[in-house]
Amino acid sequence: MMKPLEFPLARRDPVGGYTLHGRWFDDPYGWLEQRDSGEAQAWMAAQEAVTHSVLRAVPGRERLRDLVARSARHARCSPPILAGPSGREFVWRADASDDKPRLMFRRGRDAPLETVLDPNTWADTEALTFAVPSPEGAYVAFGKAVGGTHGALIHVLDVETGRLLPDRPRGTSHTSLAWRPDGAGFFYAACPEPGEVPPGDEAHWNAIYEHRLGSDRPARRIFGDNRVKEYWCTVKVSECRRFAVLTKWDYVHANAVYLLRIEDEALIPVAPEPRSLQQVQVIGESLLILTDRDAPRGRLCVASLTAPTEWRTLIPEGEDTLQTVAGVGGRLYAVYSHAASHRVSIHAENGTWLRGLQLPALGSVNRNEGEGIVSGISGSWSGGEVWVNFQSYVQAPSVYRYDYSEDRLTPYHVPDVGLDASEYVTEQVWYESLDETRVSMFLIHRKDLVRDGCQPVRLSGYGGFNISMEPRFTAVNAAWLQLGGVLAFPNVRGGGEYGRAWHEAALKTRRQNAFDDYIAAARWLVSAGYTTPARLVSRGNSNGGLLVAVTAMQAPEAFGAVYCRAPVLDMLRFPRFSHLGSAVVEYGSPDDPVEGAYLAGYSPYHNVLPDRRYPTMLFASALNDQVAPPQDPLKMVARLQAEGTQGGPFILLPLRDSGHGGGTTLTALVEQDVDELSFYCQALGVVP
Repeated sequence: MMKPLEFPLARRDPVGGYTLHGRWFDDPYGWLEQRDSGEAQAWMAAQEAVTHSVLRAVPGRERLRDLVARSARHARCSPPILAGPSGREFVWRADASDDKPRLMFRRGRDAPLETVLDPNTWADTEALTFAVPSPEGAYVAFGKAVGGTHGALIHVLDVETGRLLPDRPRGTSHTSLAWRPDGAGFFYAACPEPGEVPPGDEAHWNAIYEHRLGSDRPARRIFGDNRVKEYWCTVKVSECRRFAVLTKWDYVHANAVYLLRIEDEALIPVAPEPRSLQQVQVIGESLLILTDRDAPRGRLCVASLTAPTEWRTLIPEGEDTLQTVAGVGGRLYAVYSHAASHRVSIHAENGTWLRGLQLPALGSVNRNEGEGIVSGISGSWSGGEVWVNFQSYVQAPSVYRYDYSEDRLTPYHVPDVGLDASEYVTEQVWYESLDETRVSMFLIHRKDLVRDGCQPVRLSGYGGFNISMEPRFTAVNAAWLQLGGVLAFPNVRGGGEYGRAWHEAALKTRRQNAFDDYIAAARWLVSAGYTTPARLVSRGNSNGGLLVAVTAMQAPEAFGAVYCRAPVLDMLRFPRFSHLGSAVVEYGSPDDPVEGAYLAGYSPYHNVLPDRRYPTMLFASALNDQVAPPQDPLKMVARLQAEGTQGGPFILLPLRDSGHGGGTTLTALVEQDVDELSFYCQALGVVP
């Protein structure tokens, strides 16, 4: 990065801007929001050429590709999904050579596997986002998206013939599908058809619809909200097949839950107002309700189906955060976040504690999805098999079978990713933030690490939306470890590691707490003798991209380099983009005088100062992103190149044919990881 780079400076619009709450905010690069214009396309292509000239010239780039591919390309397998009494079961599988997982099935436990859906035969830009077999396994309803993993549309496949049915359920951005017990149709979440809502509201008014197979009638709307357009919905059908569990979400902050009694279509309230977070499961004639109502770290309640709003505590709130409870095999498997890693506690149906389940190592069981936190413990209430998902920083997502009678966890599928976990250590440290709040942080490195004060460290955080930074495996992390790098993951405020209070501590006009926590983590790594600022790269994605951009603006001397992917950077215009209008419950609203002033105070795009020496920064824009504004990285790079004259360089990496979560193929994801590692090596002086 030391050689001078020739960037094509963007045209500056001297009159671009707007007045907000009596104050003028210039927006000289607002024209880049029109990304399809010829001028924007030409500028972006020229920027991309400069970026590739840097990244593709990194010595040892092929070595980086080999490391990433070895950890990314491995066999993948899910627990079986049972369908009907005939013994038919479905399973997700992928070989090391597959770019996308396949859905397969067998006609009985000992029968051979047959392919049902193989998205590897589709175009590279097409993604299989979900696939749900019907109750008897005759059909599979699946979502296909283009250019990313959002905006899917439902298709229905006849399993026996391989024929696609002509059914085209109404609406857009189909998600969260659950079949009717009779297999005659399904419930699903969707946004309205174009033209059904005012322009600009196409990503709102999400609702649950019911589609009947072969019907000429439009799918009917059965659940949603008629007042708040930002709410979104999910649906599940109970194991007993008598109820659909309907959930209406106020982003990730709260939800309302109803039951639809399928027999007579009665709508039964369980948590009628979105004032807290709930997960609901039907067990016999009772409801299990996991809630943070009156319990910021969560408690499990029970209610009768005859009085579903009258809850009684079954497992009280404890010191750890209760994330999920799954009723499997007649017992309750409670997954807790204990200082940001998972513990599993097993309880009897009446809530009595039975034992803890010993996991393979410090790691994670649950996962975050569109339906909130999903339990990594699966199986049926009436069945005998208990499946446990597990991963860590040094172990790829794995599947185990748990035998309660023997208290034994048996590996079912543990991938070989070419990383010897015994050579690395995961430790957790605590440090003080600016206001003396104690914050935890995971450190992962080789056991023989020499703390000489100059190790290459990658610091990564999130700090928002109740999402926890828990031990997860990624190929880019594995490759960085094998290069001798150190990984650091602070659990900054705004996440969900320590319950609702930890999340709310960085909500709206308290967001600075997350930034202070992150800057303190960087400075602690230096003071503790791990590294120097010049050898520390800060990495964030999505809301984490906002985190690393803000902290680079506020404390540029703390970081040697910044990798900022799919971020929100213009905090005064984010509600104008797609569904981000609902994110005002997290960030606050630019239209509010107090919250707007606070947002302006840290908005990265509005806080570039000419007298600051900013670190080397790469901004990656996912051009098909439907979650974060793809134009924000473009505007930010244009401004930094023009005004941040003392630091940098500041480079743009457009991710073409990529959505918020990355490319639609494993090949594309590997190449993105190679580019990321190349940036680290170039910026920090690491020689592969």
